[in-house]
Amino acid sequence: MDAEDVTDLEDMKNTIWSTSRLYLRLLETFPNYVQDFQAKWNDWQQGISAHDPSTWSSVPSFTALTALGPQIIPLVVYQLALNQNDNTAVHLYTTLETDPLYLPGSSEVGPPALQILRLSFDRNRAVRNALADWAEYSEQVSRHSTSTMYTECAEYDTLLGFGKSIIPQVMLQYAHDIKAQSGAGVVSASGIGRGVLFWYELLHELVWGCKTGVQTVEFGEMYKRWEAWFQGGGGVEGVPRFGREAA
Repeated sequence: MDAEDVTDLEDMKNTIWSTSRLYLRLLETFPNYVQDFQAKWNDWQQGISAHDPSTWSSVPSFTALTALGPQIIPLVVYQLALNQNDNTAVHLYTTLETDPLYLPGSSEVGPPALQILRLSFDRNRAVRNALADWAEYSEQVSRHSTSTMYTECAEYDTLLGFGKSIIPQVMLQYAHDIKAQSGAGVVSASGIGRGVLFWYELLHELVWGCKTGVQTVEFGEMYKRWEAWFQGGGGVEGVPRFGREAA
């Protein structure tokens, strides 16, 4: 094995480790979200022939899976981390993924499954950096009480650009910040100056394409609404909706 092969092997180990770590964090924080996906995944696998692609999209269980939306992409990628020869997972991923930057292509090196793992690793790293950048910016303006100060910035726009597939990472950070705020079990009504709690604005704009327009927010209750949706397995149905979009 030459030096290049060793490097490729180490890169893939890091990629699989990163994918598995994200999966385990989601399982720990949002078990219903993961378990609902797994149940639908198992139903799909039982209803198709892995060796007959014509069966993969033609069963109701596939419709049930895709209805969950792009927010299940990290869980699909985890299936590839478990089995890099699973072409059904590749099929589901390419059905859900809409960003051409993160789709496997003929110009890339390696089979589609390995391309997806590498692309997802790159995206996860970029998202982590972008989340940290927005959190840092939000701390800098934390004396302000209006959400506009937190959402009219380049850091926020960068996160929006990733699209709906980053909803799981956003929810993880949202849950982390709520827990950090809770202390004795009570989240302050404002939350200002104590971390980023405007994740709901980002989630709303990722899903609906606009901000909530809400002027007064009880942060703990707002988080509960988003968590209930995320863990509920309803896809776009039941997503919290505010402002003109709620009409």
